[in-house]
Amino acid sequence: MTPSPPAPSLIHPPPEPDELRRDRPVTRFRLAYDKTGRPATRHEDARRVPTDPTEHTRPRRLSAGARTARRAKALRPRVTDVDADLVENL
Repeated sequence: MTPSPPAPSLIHPPPEPDELRRDRPVTRFRLAYDKTGRPATRHEDARRVPTDPTEHTRPRRLSAGARTARRAKALRPRVTDVDADLVENL
């Protein structure tokens, strides 16, 4: 009997993102509020996907405070703890 693959986790992600990157790097999907989106799964494709500045700017502005060097420094102890727990539980 062959062993089953590990359950998806941070250490063992599900195969779907790799399949999307390989087979459909840019694909459309419907969002909950009846708009469509196009997640680009590869960097080179993300650079080519046109964005609507009005739809892109507002969410980016709202989350800008979470993406600062000060915030990253404040999160470092927590990330270190989570990382240590993950390594310990391998």
